[in-house]
Parts: sequence; C-alpha cells; structure tokens
Amino acid sequence: MHRRDLLKYSALSAICPTLLNAKSNEARIKLKKNVVLVELDLGLFEDNYRNGGAKSKYISTIFKDFKDDMTYFEGISEPGMGGGGHEHQAATFTGMKYEDRHIYPGRTMTSLDQHLAEGSIQTTRHKLLYHQVTRGDHMSWNKFSQPMPASLGSNQLYRQLFEKADLQAAKASIKRERDILSSLARNSRRRWKGTPQELDLKASIEYKLDILTEQEKWLKVKQPYMKKAFNQDNEKAPLKNCATNFRLIYEALEKDQSKIALIQFGGNRITHGLQGVNSGHHSLSHHGYTSERTSELEIIDTTVLRGLKKFMVDLKDGGLFDDTIVLFHCGMADANTHSNKSAPAFLFGGGFKHKTSIQCLDNNKKIVYSTSNLFSSILKQSGFSNVSFNSSKTVIPQLFRA
Repeated sequence: MHRRDLLKYSALSAICPTLLNAKSNEARIKLKKNVVLVELDLGLFEDNYRNGGAKSKYISTIFKDFKDDMTYFEGISEPGMGGGGHEHQAATFTGMKYEDRHIYPGRTMTSLDQHLAEGSIQTTRHKLLYHQVTRGDHMSWNKFSQPMPASLGSNQLYRQLFEKADLQAAKASIKRERDILSSLARNSRRRWKGTPQELDLKASIEYKLDILTEQEKWLKVKQPYMKKAFNQDNEKAPLKNCATNFRLIYEALEKDQSKIALIQFGGNRITHGLQGVNSGHHSLSHHGYTSERTSELEIIDTTVLRGLKKFMVDLKDGGLFDDTIVLFHCGMADANTHSNKSAPAFLFGGGFKHKTSIQCLDNNKKIVYSTSNLFSSILKQSGFSNVSFNSSKTVIPQLFRA
C-alpha cells in the first residue's frame, strides 16, 4: 500500500467515529463455505433482468444451465437506500450509504466481504481478495467505515497470488507500513485528549497493525507458484478478457489462497477494446431507452455475465460449486433514474435450497426481504450463529428449506 493511502485510510476513522457504537468482538468462526461477491458498478440494463423475473432475458439465456442451482430475488432492495445520486453504488454490500452512517448509531457501515473476514478464523494466506477488474467506486469497507484498497487488473492480481515472492521486499514493505502506523500512533498520543475520534483512530491503528502481523506470519508459508498463462496486455481490453480475472480467483480458491473474494467491474475504462461499444459506460447507462444505447449496454452486461458463468462452470468442474456461495449484486438497480429499487441479485451454489425466484415485495409493494436479509442468509450458510447484518437480524427462510 502507498504511504498516502495508508495515512488516508487510517485518518478516516478520525472523522467517522463508528467503533464506539460497534458490538464487542465475538468468537471467530471457521468458514464453512467460500464466498465470492461480484458487482458491476452501474448495474445491468434493467429490462433484461426484471421483465419476466426468473424468465427474464439474462437469466433464461446466459444462466439457463444453472436454473436448478440459482435463486433470483425479485424486487429486492434496501430500506433507506433512496436518493438521486450514485451513493448506493458504493453501498452495494453494506446496506447503508456512507452519508447515512451517523443516522444509525447502532450499526456500522461494513461490507459483507469484510464482515465475513472479520468474523472468521484466517486459514488462508489472504483473508480476503478485493479485486477490481477495472477501477471504480470503493466497494469494500472495514468495520471503521474505511474504504479498503483493491488489486487492480489481472496483472496485479496474478502478482498478489502466484508470482514468485521476494521475501525481503515483502518484509521491508511490512516494516515500512508498521513504521508509518507507529509514527501516527506516537503523534496521536502526544495530543491525546481521549475524544471519541482519538479512540477510534487508536483502534484503527491497532487493527491495521494486527493485519500486518498476520501477513508477516504467512510469509513463513511457501506461496504457490503458477506460471502466468495470459498476456500482460489483456488489461487493454479488460472486459473482453475478464475470464482471466475470474480464472485467477478460481485458482485462489482451489489452491486455498483465500476463501473470500469481491470482484468489482468499475466504470473506468470498462468499455476499452470491447467490440460494438462506442460510448462510455456512464453515458450508456443514461440510455433513455434509445435502442442504440441499450444494445451497447447489453454487450457490456452479457460480457460480464458470461465471464461469471464460465467461472461457475469452472467451480462445477473443479468440485467447488456446492462449497462456494456466489452472489452477483449491484446497488445501482437503474442507473437511468439512480434507483436502488428492484436491484439485480442472483445467488448461485453454496449448498442453498435454491428456488427459481423469491418474491421480495408483498402485494402492496412493501419490502418482505431486503438485501440485508440476503446477506444475513449468506452469513448463516457460511457458519455464523449471529447473522445480524445492518438492518437485518433474520434470514430468508426459503433458502434453507426444501
């Protein structure tokens, strides 16, 4: 991590006092499942996953071979995630907008991947993998409501996972980060007044020091080497070559390098090298239902979803599908109107009692199941006894009964 990023993420806790309201640490569990979260920043073209529900265009064509192994959540959204901007995009896996975190003092803005990692025993080299195929909004948020850094692009992900490690360089990097944090802690003690912000900053520094200690331990375990099987220029056409990114995540699961991954398709450069797409993703998302724009959106969507499908085929072929929970979800349900209502949420594998679809609204369009209920369900299936997540304390029962 760069020095400026380390200081920025640590200092953020000084302006967002959340830890004092957080629950005390509970005993960590051993994860029963791998969990892979996949997100597309500006969401899918809404007509192609809403119209017809589980029989919609994307599900009935791209995922037809997984119809018995997936659940579509019709009408799902999160209470309080309205608004006319992009705020709920970064809140895809938190169920709470960053701007609203002070409204709910009893909750923390923690993303599902970080919640899983924080509550489980680390049994792999990487506690979690946060990977951006292309750069986008921050999507992974720790328990201090701090955005976490991501590996960007297939080359960086490969280096993180499988390139021959330079142990001396890795140790030097850890020492450098520890020195920065220790300096920050000393400066804080000199001016100490015991304010909530100072207490949060102290806890945040200790949290990051613990992470460095864990990283140092894993340096003693030999890292698997895998020959690079793709061209480094793949990143010039990131979406066209996204199967490479998915394959690296598969190899990480298969070789026990991590049990948790968040794969993000950000909006930056996502359309580069993609045949048939001539405009940027953001401008296309404000399509106004013009056929030229929606047809280009379909190319983006189908490329992402076919990459996801290939990943799940690999999981099946490798015998990992039932042991891996895969969730595709976007906080941006309709970029045309900046809405979170009826967001795309497709759940695959993981040993759930899958249903073709689950209705998340009643006849009066009131929320029956929220995205936080879905996240609670993933926590339960992963082995957590405490399934509380943001606004939710209950699971979606249909996922656990035949």
